[in-house]
Amino acid sequence: MAIYIYKAVDNQGKTIKGELEADSEMDLTSQLTKSGYLPVSIDLKSRAEESRISFIENILKKTQKADPAGIVIFTRQFSTIIKAAIPIVEGLGVLAEQTEDPALKKALYQITRDVEGGMSLSQSMSRHPGVFSDLYVNTVLAGESAGVLDKVLMRLSQMLEDDYETRKNIMSALQYPAMVVVALIIAVVVLSVFVVPQFSRIYTDAKMSLPLPTQIMILISKILRGYWYAVLPAAGGIFLLFQWVINTPQGRIVWDTFKFKVPVFGKVYTKITMLRFASMLSVLYQAGLPVLKTLDIVGSTIGNKVLSIEIGKIKQDVAEGKGISGGVLNSKFFPRLVGYMISIGEKSGALSLMLDSLCEYFGLEVKSAMKNLTTMIEPIMTAVLGISVMGMALAIFLPLWSLIQVFKGGG
Repeated sequence: MAIYIYKAVDNQGKTIKGELEADSEMDLTSQLTKSGYLPVSIDLKSRAEESRISFIENILKKTQKADPAGIVIFTRQFSTIIKAAIPIVEGLGVLAEQTEDPALKKALYQITRDVEGGMSLSQSMSRHPGVFSDLYVNTVLAGESAGVLDKVLMRLSQMLEDDYETRKNIMSALQYPAMVVVALIIAVVVLSVFVVPQFSRIYTDAKMSLPLPTQIMILISKILRGYWYAVLPAAGGIFLLFQWVINTPQGRIVWDTFKFKVPVFGKVYTKITMLRFASMLSVLYQAGLPVLKTLDIVGSTIGNKVLSIEIGKIKQDVAEGKGISGGVLNSKFFPRLVGYMISIGEKSGALSLMLDSLCEYFGLEVKSAMKNLTTMIEPIMTAVLGISVMGMALAIFLPLWSLIQVFKGGG
């Protein structure tokens, strides 16, 4: 297929310009005629130009991230507008005027112009990857194709809202651990720069052997005092190296596998990913998208490389005439409940109902886990804080106590 630039007139004689993807000029003419437009001119757009423009546009647009809360509100309002039979162009214009998010506002104005020019809603949204994800675009595409865009958008808004609330709760739960870590770093820096050097001179003058914790503290003190200008660049380098490693194919697999096994957070992460999997599968399946296409989208947007690989295996099973449940049950990353529920849905012909039940179940599980997460974290962080403070205190004062004992023995 190629991109064509066209000029056409509508029933009222108004000139409309735009671009559409079509197999040929004849195909494009047919599309315009079905839409009620009379083609005036059609020109083939250069593929090289399209590639260059798309590349540059994607880089720029991906940097223009929209607020997730704004996307949720827009989706819910847009669903209501479509249900009320208000024309899409008019509805988009109203929503563009009232939204406060700059990235979303800019995207909506452009989408309004594109749709008015004859482009489909999903295609115009796909030109703004920083605002509308692949999942969002494909869901809209499915709703357009099946003629149930309002229902699909309402379900999508619920899924996005649940996802947003989960992320917000996770960030809230991580505030306490983050504060503890920052406090420990500050304590180590203050002790290393101002306290340890004083004791280090005493121990050096006494020519006494030092325990390992004290040697480590003295080494940290020397590094912070003598090479403070290299500490932040080194820390930044380590962070960038870590980011590079986890973004390599093998590194991503190791990292995403670790997320399921990390203490305390592993079980919570599993519930969150299962809620996301069930929600996306439910939204796309009930929108009428083919199963293979649905699994493609879920695999690419699930946010975990290991699960993406597992979903790819499930897709292969489906392509061979098997059901979804077999691959889910054979995977060690999916809880058995998920496989059993999907299996029941497939056998009874009520897969949509089972997927909704899974969404409801994991939604309640995630909410419960979020409430208990802070309660679980607090004793762990208190223990970490206590052990760290005790370790630093012993590193500083243990040799001093030994020195006092020597003086007492000598006296």
